[in-house]
Amino acid sequence: MTDVFKSYTRTVQKLLFRYDKDLASAFVDNNIEEIWQDHDNWNGGIDTYLIKLNLPLDVYFKLKDSNRIEEAEGKIETFYEDMMKGDDSIRLSQVAISPSDDSQIDFGTNNNDTIWKPGYFRLFISHVSKYKESASNLKNSLVAYGIDCFVAHEDITPSKEWEVEIENGLFTMDALCAIVVPEFNGSQWCDQEVGIALGQHKLVISINKGETPYGFFGKFQALKSKSTSADMAAEVWKAISNNDRTKDLYSEKLINLLLNVKNDAECKTLLQILEMYERIERRHIDNLRNHYSDNTLLMDRQNLTMANNVFKKYGLPVIEPHLHTPTSVFDNNNLPF
Repeated sequence: MTDVFKSYTRTVQKLLFRYDKDLASAFVDNNIEEIWQDHDNWNGGIDTYLIKLNLPLDVYFKLKDSNRIEEAEGKIETFYEDMMKGDDSIRLSQVAISPSDDSQIDFGTNNNDTIWKPGYFRLFISHVSKYKESASNLKNSLVAYGIDCFVAHEDITPSKEWEVEIENGLFTMDALCAIVVPEFNGSQWCDQEVGIALGQHKLVISINKGETPYGFFGKFQALKSKSTSADMAAEVWKAISNNDRTKDLYSEKLINLLLNVKNDAECKTLLQILEMYERIERRHIDNLRNHYSDNTLLMDRQNLTMANNVFKKYGLPVIEPHLHTPTSVFDNNNLPF
């Protein structure tokens, strides 16, 4: 595939997920051919292309057996045309779907990231099914920190859709947290999840819950398991906010969440997290200070007091308050871990 249509692949794939998940999963660069057909010198030059989508046989016959080949071609063509509006230098003549026993769903390419809460730091939690309650409780506690978690459930024989969803999580995550229990090494999925994270040079946080991390992720010191999910979440947050691989990205996302906050309780929670930071890069605080008054929720007197404490810490001038009234709080989710 050349670079002419490559920039559209990811968005077209996301649009296709609402139409047919199997088709969307196969809509990756390795399965797409751009075929140049014609050049017209009019209006600065227009090149016409045909897009050929080579589908794995199971996906192709699923569409063919339900008489949806032409319909799918039309959908893809419409999505491309919507994306190409305003670009008069290229034209799409046709989308053609073909079967291919050589084509394959390209692992780790063009993954769908709609599984995550928009704007949140993305943490994939790897665990064995026996401990899914611990994983879910940790997820519930971490959301207050602006961290969204994907809890990967382990099934004996996961369906194809579930495998695709796990892959989406693994290739769109910002970091991985492994709850390492005695059964972890025997899982047919957990080892692979950690391996994919390490292969992408993503931060791997391991929690020693009865088992010491081993192999390639054994060189990183594990967190000790805590009695409650709130205590465990605080330790995971410290690891993310202090690690060189993640602290800058997390800080940027935290500030953006705060600037776009839509309810007072969440606003106070995020400000409390910001106050807990030992140190955050000055440019993130500058960004917050420069845009702070754009959000009226942030100008609430209690919220502004917390923010001004942060600004003072970094030697920035305080923001003068306007009249407002307030409520509270950081809801510590003291669920058992």
